[in-house]
Amino acid sequence: MYQVKAYWDAEARIWHGDSCDLPGLSVRAATMEDLIADVRDRVLDLLPPDRQWGSSAPPISISFIASRSEQIARRY
Repeated sequence: MYQVKAYWDAEARIWHGDSCDLPGLSVRAATMEDLIADVRDRVLDLLPPDRQWGSSAPPISISFIASRSEQIARRY
């Protein structure tokens, strides 16, 4: 299983995602759903073809770990 780490950049208002397991993967998206879709589109380009299995190759498993922090101003 490949692991993709995503974090929210509150200042830029965008999700960033990358993976140590998939060198070259670096995506940015406005929503987490869009980030997942972008990873799905790009992962096949980053992995070599699995010629051992041919058309019966097992699916590629990806785990997404997301982190988002928010700051809330206090009332005075």
